[in-house]
Amino acid sequence: MEEEEKGWWEATSGDEPEPEIKPETTQATEAPETTIGFDVLPRIKVLTISSVGLFFGLSSHWSWWYSSGFEALRNSFSDVAFILTDGRSLYSEWGLNPLEYIEWLMFPLLPLVFVTTFVVTWYNSLQGDWEFGRKASIFHLSFFGVWYLLSISQWGLFFPDSYNYGLWIAAASGIGLHPTVYGLVELEVLDEEEIANLAEDRNAGAEWLDEMQFPGNLP
Repeated sequence: MEEEEKGWWEATSGDEPEPEIKPETTQATEAPETTIGFDVLPRIKVLTISSVGLFFGLSSHWSWWYSSGFEALRNSFSDVAFILTDGRSLYSEWGLNPLEYIEWLMFPLLPLVFVTTFVVTWYNSLQGDWEFGRKASIFHLSFFGVWYLLSISQWGLFFPDSYNYGLWIAAASGIGLHPTVYGLVELEVLDEEEIANLAEDRNAGAEWLDEMQFPGNLP
């Protein structure tokens, strides 16, 4: 019997395609993604100084009722709970109006808001989101500003004094949360070439570490 011819769909040993050889690559040779568009060192310095200012403010006299901001912070939740529960029954008894009640409620929230804006800003900054501080700073200062205006409408104009200077220092520390401190600090902007150079330097360092991990690559 004549051998049946192989169909075109049947590949012969000589027709098998050679396997594609891909060059070995390591993670170190890949250009790392970066979102850094400016020098972060001035930003870290300003944020650190502002954090020290917040700590100093919380350690100082806060009001007639609290000798320090940390004491006010420790009682924030209990004070807010009292205002929202028992304080509502005193609303009519004391003859409060809505603005006075809101001012009363905002006061114990001040230290909590100040600390929260700094904690969240530090967290996002370490994750690379340096622009988040802009929103945090605006909220930090706006919350204090609204409370201050409501207080003026109730108690009249007042300024920092020996019994509440810590509150003002803690409020002013929120200026440092802003990426440029509202124009007081200029950030060094990096162009695409400088960012690429930073990526190459990081790659070179990573390749050197990879070589040191394998004794066979050592001379």
